[in-house]
Amino acid sequence: MTKHHALTHCTLWPGDGSRRSGHVVLKDGIIESVGDGPYRGDLPAENLDGLCLSPGLIDLMVCGACGRTLDQDDPGELLRDYIKLGVTSCQMCTGTLPWDTLERIGENVRRYQTGTHDGAARFLGVYWEGPFMVPKLAGASLGKYTQPASRENVARLLELGRDATTMVNVSPGAEQDIEGIRALRDAGTIVSMAHADSTPDHVEACIEAGTSILGHVWNNNLGSLAEPGVQCPTIDHVGLTDERIKFVHMICDGTHVHPVIMRLVLRCKGLERICIVTDALPGAGCPDGGFPWPDGRTFHKSNGVHRTPTGQLAGSGLLLADHLRNFIRVTGVPAHEAIRAVTLNPAVSLGLDQEIGILAPGRQADLALWDSNVQLRRVWRNGKKVEPISNLAEITLP
Repeated sequence: MTKHHALTHCTLWPGDGSRRSGHVVLKDGIIESVGDGPYRGDLPAENLDGLCLSPGLIDLMVCGACGRTLDQDDPGELLRDYIKLGVTSCQMCTGTLPWDTLERIGENVRRYQTGTHDGAARFLGVYWEGPFMVPKLAGASLGKYTQPASRENVARLLELGRDATTMVNVSPGAEQDIEGIRALRDAGTIVSMAHADSTPDHVEACIEAGTSILGHVWNNNLGSLAEPGVQCPTIDHVGLTDERIKFVHMICDGTHVHPVIMRLVLRCKGLERICIVTDALPGAGCPDGGFPWPDGRTFHKSNGVHRTPTGQLAGSGLLLADHLRNFIRVTGVPAHEAIRAVTLNPAVSLGLDQEIGILAPGRQADLALWDSNVQLRRVWRNGKKVEPISNLAEITLP
């Protein structure tokens, strides 16, 4: 197919919740136009046989996948695997790890940024979920590697990622949390909150300081009794009711968040504020079994999730389209509406909606094609076809 051509006879899921029959014209890797009905111009046109065309998916929380991790492997290898799954843009994520491991991750990222990477998903940046956590609430991470969120430590972390850093978590209740949030805000970095059991007043103080994202809602955020029989609001309750929290990240693998909670999040924030994320670990996309983690432990994947050697729930073992289908099944939201939680919403949350996340003129021609069961049929990156893998739940890549 030429660099200037049309995709026609398809159902458009633009990413904004709408749906219509139409066509898309691509030129030099960019969407030139989007129109209703079949294409009737003179350009070469590919008939998509009524299948559903959406923006490529965006995963904001990839800790690993397909047997690869950010600290041990070339990010490009992971991104070349991930694009075959319909995910055309990724934000990499790393947890609470020793400083030398975080430094190695920073080196890998900087090395990757200096090269050219055809046939790979777009690298959006790094989300440092650690090390600014409450030690006892570090989840699958080891609490001994947490750090105070001092301005010195924030500066050190930002130096590791340099211009690749897009988001940093500061857990309410972490040592020097307010100071760290303000330092990140001053640096223009998006701040999330997760892994916390702080009082609602303190969570609100963190939001006032600059936190705007609720990370993986209802995971590792413990509640307590304010007095016998009275539930103290958790970080999740505050995040779902405070308008200053712009987006909520939600893992929809069926284990991390109960179906009732998934519907509650939808009711509280509305579809336009939800970003479905995977929190994928190295076993995602691989058969069940053990996978080494950067701190030396071996995590085990089974039934779509990872667990630590002690049985602690860790990141997901499913991939983004699986999470999307689970969300659709649990909430009843139609696919053409739900697709915005993995396209437009994450793009807006990073300020990238003028580049990706929606079928509109001037955006990158990063596209995914679906059948009526939301099974992947084709992928385009910058207007070029990528051979997809349709069974996203359990795959083995060479």
